[in-house]
Amino acid sequence: MFNRKYFQIFFTSLLIFIIINLFLDVKVEFLTASFVEFKQFSLNCGSVYQILIEGVEYTDKNLRMHDAICYNNAVIRVFNTVLGITTVLLILKYGLLYLDKKSNREDLTDLLKILRIRNSK
Repeated sequence: MFNRKYFQIFFTSLLIFIIINLFLDVKVEFLTASFVEFKQFSLNCGSVYQILIEGVEYTDKNLRMHDAICYNNAVIRVFNTVLGITTVLLILKYGLLYLDKKSNREDLTDLLKILRIRNSK
C-alpha cells in the first residue's frame, strides 16, 4: 500500500533541496592536461544574487573572461530551480489527487475461497 504521508515527505524534501541549491555558491572548475602534468583549477564566483544583481568584479584582468561563464552558470541555476520547483509542485499536486481518488481495496480472494469451501460442505 502506498502511503500518502511518505509521498508528501519525499516531494517536500526534494523541494527543499532544490531551493537550497539556489543559495549555494556558483563554482567553475577547469581541467588542464599536458604531457607533463594534470591540473584542476576551481573558481568560486559567489552566490547567484551577487552574480546576477551586483555583478562579478575581478581585480586581475586575466580573470575577466570568466565573468561570462559565471553569469551563464548563475542563469542556468536559476532556470533549473524554477523548472525543478514547477515540476515537483505539479507532480505533488497530481500525485495527491491520484492518491485521494484511489480507493483502498483489500484483497478478498482468501475470504472468497473460505466462503466457497464452507458453502460446498
